[in-house]
Amino acid sequence: MQNTYNKIILVFLLLLLIFQTEEIYGYSGRRKHFLSHGPSVAAFGAGETVFCAYKDPSVLQYNPALMSLFTTNAVSVSRFNLFEGSSYNCAALAFGLGKNFFLGLSMANLASGNIEIRENIYVLEKVISVNSWNNTIAFSGLIEKFAVMYGLNIKYIYFDMYLKKGATYSCDFGLAKEISLKYDIKMKTAFSIQNFISQRFKLDSTFDAIPLIFRFSSTFVLPTYYRFTSKDTCNIYADVKYEDSFGDLCVGLSYIFAEKYSLRTGYYNRHITFGAGADFYMLTMDYAADFSEIDLINRFMLTYRWGQKSETLLLREAKKALNEEKYSLKLAQEEFKKAKELYNKKEYLKATDKLSKIIVSYPNFESSNHFYNKIVVQMKNDTKDKNLNFGDKYYAKAYIEYYNANYKKALEEWTKYIAFGGGNLEVFEYKNKIDSILKLKELEEREKQLTFRAKELLQEGIDSYNLKKWINCIKKMESLEKLTSDNNFSKSLEFYSKAKDYINRCIIELSESMSPENVNRKDFLKDEFKYDEITADEKYREGLVLYAQGKYYQASRMWELALRLNPDHKKAKIALNKIKKNKLE
Repeated sequence: MQNTYNKIILVFLLLLLIFQTEEIYGYSGRRKHFLSHGPSVAAFGAGETVFCAYKDPSVLQYNPALMSLFTTNAVSVSRFNLFEGSSYNCAALAFGLGKNFFLGLSMANLASGNIEIRENIYVLEKVISVNSWNNTIAFSGLIEKFAVMYGLNIKYIYFDMYLKKGATYSCDFGLAKEISLKYDIKMKTAFSIQNFISQRFKLDSTFDAIPLIFRFSSTFVLPTYYRFTSKDTCNIYADVKYEDSFGDLCVGLSYIFAEKYSLRTGYYNRHITFGAGADFYMLTMDYAADFSEIDLINRFMLTYRWGQKSETLLLREAKKALNEEKYSLKLAQEEFKKAKELYNKKEYLKATDKLSKIIVSYPNFESSNHFYNKIVVQMKNDTKDKNLNFGDKYYAKAYIEYYNANYKKALEEWTKYIAFGGGNLEVFEYKNKIDSILKLKELEEREKQLTFRAKELLQEGIDSYNLKKWINCIKKMESLEKLTSDNNFSKSLEFYSKAKDYINRCIIELSESMSPENVNRKDFLKDEFKYDEITADEKYREGLVLYAQGKYYQASRMWELALRLNPDHKKAKIALNKIKKNKLE
């Protein structure tokens, strides 16, 4: 996982270095247009990167396709306090049109505020103001076959320059796609062309052109380990923008706590930004500070969401299953907290045993795998570290031998550890477990019996898998999982992982065999097992938990397995049809 994170960060640093060279070279001749900046406070807080604003309807000013990410209707108002009384204000609205379509409206205004002018010192001052308007109507949709979002804007642009006025029309187009990667990492990409259809507008005898802006946007959503149950995420954003023959790179970071509170920071075109946001039921408040070369610019936004898609019977049932699952996750969280305390005290033996029990008993609690692997790698490295003191090295060697079931060797290493390092309560506790010959023989015999039975079940399951008896294989592997969860022995986690892997393989095979072109009703009824309604209900409930967690692909696999076990399972059929018809739900 850490290697994946490092590669992602390296790519972003390289992009930053490449585009900063072009930006600095061309900065002095740049002319920023009114349409160069979008009105989203969230986007500005993360360096004007658009995916930070995926809940904000004013995102249609950047890329109209991103409205298809919304799960509710939304309206927002924003205000940017600029210099000398000037301001940038926006109101935006987005609402759903059926399952896959959204319509958006936006009105943005750049105003100078009141300016006092006079022809000479003897004439009374005259109060004037300068206003620029960008009125937009947007449409977005989803191509379900490719899971690609698209959108189109039509804009009416009006400039009131006190003595000169002019107006014109322009159009934007955008595409977007969300991709799920390994380890629950998500990647979102989008491309937009702003003002690809436009006309020059006339201000008295002069003409001005609307800038053509290309923007490529991307983000990586990285789940955190230390607050797993709160669903915290760290988000890395990067937008490449090309306008008026100049390239810009906008970069940003955000940390989202429990899907409710956000901290943001970013950089764009010599501007450092910072922002924060908070969700209160259906209301979102955002603030951003833009540290420009001239002054600090404050930005504010309120967004109200309503009309969330009505909960279907499937979703309500899934939430009920999730609530039941939360209790077990709460217990896992408590045990995980104790394991971390043991880890911080360097009591790796106790921490490992605690983590092993969590992994087997609460397989959905993924943070325990991270720390378990971290301890194992550290112990292996310590045995090879020539600069490590003898006490720590012998501790690491004893750890390795103990979990390889070489108890005599582990006793020898612990004796050396006590001689060099004085020992500690943890080591004496584990040493006492296997210190007597009788106890050692009992452990070895128990280890042999459990390992032999586990190998038998594993081989029987593999044989069924090779014969394409998928359900039979699942039965054997589930028996193996139960054996490892009921009996904690040195190889329990190894056998548990293998059983889980084969179960996943069988589910995939069963899913493929359920496709219309492969299913034959007569052959189906001749499967190696009769109906198994109890196990089918268990798999249906596992699918509900996965669905409520947003793991739609895994949920569909479970429901397909439930139908193999019981083809007449009505709830599984309804759930599977629902998830296939609405892939983004």
